[in-house]
Amino acid sequence: MKIVEETRTRLQLKHRPINKWFSGACIVITCLGFLIYCIFFEFASARLTCDRPAPNQLNCELRRSNLLGITERLRIFDLQEAYVKINRGSKGSKNYRVIIVTPLRDYQLISNLSYRENQQVSQEINYFVLSKNRSLSVQQNQRNFLFFLNLFILIFMAIGAFLATSPVSKCTFYKSLNQVCIERKGWRGQTIIEEPLETILRFDIQEKQFKYAKLYRAVIVLQSDKEIPINSEYTNEQSIRYAVSRINSFLKYQ
Repeated sequence: MKIVEETRTRLQLKHRPINKWFSGACIVITCLGFLIYCIFFEFASARLTCDRPAPNQLNCELRRSNLLGITERLRIFDLQEAYVKINRGSKGSKNYRVIIVTPLRDYQLISNLSYRENQQVSQEINYFVLSKNRSLSVQQNQRNFLFFLNLFILIFMAIGAFLATSPVSKCTFYKSLNQVCIERKGWRGQTIIEEPLETILRFDIQEKQFKYAKLYRAVIVLQSDKEIPINSEYTNEQSIRYAVSRINSFLKYQ
């Protein structure tokens, strides 16, 4: 909170929630990146079809589609085997994916399915390779998972957007009008609170414990015991105590 104007008859303070703006913007940008990846680059379904035109020949086609229905088609020759690859995250999480092995390269099916589902698909592929069956068709689908994941991302984006559009608080004390005016203005709208100076009982400093530190805000306490925060967002103690001291000095409160 900063004092932006002080005269004999008027004192004006302004608080810009820069931390909330920065945090909200980071959340929105990060979520937007994940959302774009999930929609365009993460496969929602995969289908592997194979046929055996000759005893020692296997021809396969792998079709992988994203949520928009854009399909990638890959021709696979001389399929040798399939196995389940386990990827371990930094916090002990596990992710499974079926890997199709050929002499030239390996092909991946979709992720985010259970080990049991992936194991079943890999067993079907391996059984087909070793058998004399003429055709094979296996499919994996994670559309529901991606739908709920995208919904979760959108919720976080909404939270980030809410933080990024936090209003600027402006508090003005008018001696000539015998009035205090608190204005909160932002993308979500504008709120104005007006009270006579004579109804002010005192100024309090409220503190709140956050994860790493305590933050503070100034509050006007009216004679009716109603509390009106001057700055709705909590900030550092030094600026709040200085602001309250200047207000008391301006109004000649002891």
